Amino acid sequence: EVILSNSLLTTNAYYNDDRNRIDAGERYTYLINTLQVTHGISASGRLNLGLDLSYRTGRADADPDSSPLAVFGNSSEGLIQYERAFTSFGIRARYVPTRNRNFVIQHVFSIPISSGEASEFLGDNRYALNTQFLYTQLLGRKMFLFGQADIYVRFEDDQADTDFTNPVYLFLTYLATDHFFPFLQVGMTNAWDVDFKLLRQSFTYGVGLQYQFNTMFNINAFYNDVFAGKTTYRFNAYNLGVRVVF
Repeated sequence: EVILSNSLLTTNAYYNDDRNRIDAGERYTYLINTLQVTHGISASGRLNLGLDLSYRTGRADADPDSSPLAVFGNSSEGLIQYERAFTSFGIRARYVPTRNRNFVIQHVFSIPISSGEASEFLGDNRYALNTQFLYTQLLGRKMFLFGQADIYVRFEDDQADTDFTNPVYLFLTYLATDHFFPFLQVGMTNAWDVDFKLLRQSFTYGVGLQYQFNTMFNINAFYNDVFAGKTTYRFNAYNLGVRVVF
């Protein structure tokens, strides 16, 4: 299985400690490209191993109304900072722990491969372990729920202490045709320090479409928005993914 996911995140506002929306006075945009390659190593298909490779581009602009698409170019107008790098690779294990194949657990250990100011700005500069719990539930013949809960641990380095992030997402998908699947998403993310003091909180909604050409190839497009939170940026995200099975 090969998955290429591409996410464009942009913001010019944040939510403060009192959960009020505040204009940031600048625009921050990140383009995150992640390649995931997974190979099944058991005849039952219950155990899979894989590798991830992440490449990030980030741009900060003095004009909060500047276009997020400026992250693709090299314009110096209003530029505060621009960085790009291969930021990390991950070692991944995915397995089905019970007889119910709708329940899957996945672990990814991420190793940073860039350093210095660029790596700090791009935000992928620490060793991390992410554990994901994935569950699919059919609702009749035309609809199903997909739930995802992560426990994401970023380990201590010279710049920051260990912290824990727990995103929880719920997707509702409608099987419009044999190939075309629109879906809705809601989610909540909390982040804590080592003393489990709340550092950040955000709430998101999203909408997307998936087109399945066949069981071996599909693409999906997805938009989501942080609509409320505490001590967090108000990101808008545009996502495009491609999945191929060989």
